[in-house]
Amino acid sequence: MDAPKVVSFWQAINILVNKPHVVNKRLWGCNLLSKYTCQGADGEYKYEIESNDLYLSNTNEALGFMEELFLRTKLKPLNENNIVEGENRCVEIILLELLPKNYTDSHGFQLVCLKKDELIATFYDVTPKHYNQNLCPNFTYSFQLINEDIIMKACNDDNGKSQQWLQLKVLPQIIKWMDQDLVTRCNKSVNIKDSLALVPNDKYYITYNSLKLKYGKAMVEIWPESTDPTKFVFEDVAIATYLLLLWDNNHDNASKKPVTFVDIGCGNGLLVYILTKEGHKGLGVDVRKRKIWDMYDNIQLEEKTVTPENIEDFKAFDWIIGNHSDELTPWIPVMASRCSYDCNFFLLPCCAYNFDGTKYQRQNSSKSQYNEYLDYIYKLCEDCGFNTEIDRLKIPSTKRICLIGRTRKYDEDQYEAYKQIISEIINMGKAFDSPNNGSNFKARNPIEKVKNCTQIEKSIIETVVTNITKFLLDGCNFKDEWNPGREVLIGEVVDQISADTLKALKTECGGLQTLLKNNHHIFKVVKGKVQLRHPKSVEDIMKTIKMQRNKSSSVRIQIKPCWFFKNHPQGCPLSDSSCSFLHTIS
Repeated sequence: MDAPKVVSFWQAINILVNKPHVVNKRLWGCNLLSKYTCQGADGEYKYEIESNDLYLSNTNEALGFMEELFLRTKLKPLNENNIVEGENRCVEIILLELLPKNYTDSHGFQLVCLKKDELIATFYDVTPKHYNQNLCPNFTYSFQLINEDIIMKACNDDNGKSQQWLQLKVLPQIIKWMDQDLVTRCNKSVNIKDSLALVPNDKYYITYNSLKLKYGKAMVEIWPESTDPTKFVFEDVAIATYLLLLWDNNHDNASKKPVTFVDIGCGNGLLVYILTKEGHKGLGVDVRKRKIWDMYDNIQLEEKTVTPENIEDFKAFDWIIGNHSDELTPWIPVMASRCSYDCNFFLLPCCAYNFDGTKYQRQNSSKSQYNEYLDYIYKLCEDCGFNTEIDRLKIPSTKRICLIGRTRKYDEDQYEAYKQIISEIINMGKAFDSPNNGSNFKARNPIEKVKNCTQIEKSIIETVVTNITKFLLDGCNFKDEWNPGREVLIGEVVDQISADTLKALKTECGGLQTLLKNNHHIFKVVKGKVQLRHPKSVEDIMKTIKMQRNKSSSVRIQIKPCWFFKNHPQGCPLSDSSCSFLHTIS
């Protein structure tokens, strides 16, 4: 058997053990309670653990549980000095606490035995039966590598949901992990550890759920912004949790004193709000004020354009936060390095920008733009003199790799010399005409441009609608029942629109498709195809109101004129009283 196959097997099992939430959607994650490398007494092993014999009801019992386990199985824990690298006769014993996604559910406990010589991983449920846990199978199961195949065994005779889940979900996932290119895994752009590597995982779980209950639900209910609160609220709760634990464990904060921070590009300001309410002193700045700002009490938020010329205005702060700070992303480590020797930074890159505010262009086609940009920002942080740490957050976003600078590569007496080095780095990036001139930097416009096709002239919209309608109805039969016309690909519709009109639409977010969807009372757009919509009746609207009672107040019937009544060759297929729009002859 090829050694890479064995390595691949244990890497897949390692993911299953340490990140069970990847394949088990009932879990938030797990907490490692104990991990031992063992060998049998006199070469004899008694691995099998009867599920009725050994249970763990809480984390405080972990030590006693493991002592009882070693006594029963005759396994002998080894200390680090006695472990021989590459020795396959050893057995790894791992005790896990399974953390439920639903915070109020009971926790589960699982024991994992990894027999390196037999290439087998066995999982035991050691949760007391009266807990009625539903986080993992309540029977023993294992995965073994035999030649080129993965064999699953389960001590369960029925074909229940847990058995099917192991067969149809877990086993294929292990095979998929194994089949992943080992070279790709070894050539990651940056050395990213497991999620939440820099903060205590167990404390994060408790703190996150506490803040979620404290702030999350209330914020979702009152959210006045157009963005999705279920994403943005809980994402900021997660980032706040991470920062609170990071600051609590920071090497230079033994006194647990409040941290001073500035959030550059704070957006809705929720992160500033939570961190401030939790006892720290902060300021949020953004180029544009949000509606929700007025709802916060005693929170410092400032409408301000941050440019290279004023980045040293934040010298008084311990930490500079760049959470999706867009065109200011490369400036965050520069700001921290210039403000003071003791200034730290937290940076969560999202959209890729250069020093001058222009979009970053990928240079290496073998990498994604995101990974290449992470490389670029990481090198920039290092060049600014930081010992840069990298971590992966648990947030509802694909862009969740953060960079942290809280120690320097150089001593404080070299600070002034490093400031000159940083100026040279910026000049090499062509952000400046001279070290102290930020004239080339393009800051974001304080007035957000509306990009939903609503700002296009009404006459242009009417022309586009008319041309598309004629194209959809061309050659259709209008003698029999009402005809909605042909269903065609949106790409075919493009030819019916002039080049100048298309250019105007392309300046808007979504272009032609957005315009069609904005006129949803006329067009139906599904899977890249467009067709005229059948007008909705009053009865249809009332059914919708019953299904979505919370939106009933916003639904208006027979107020706007019916487009089909006036523009379709057959008129509207509904009567004056049944159509949800108004039939007028004007």
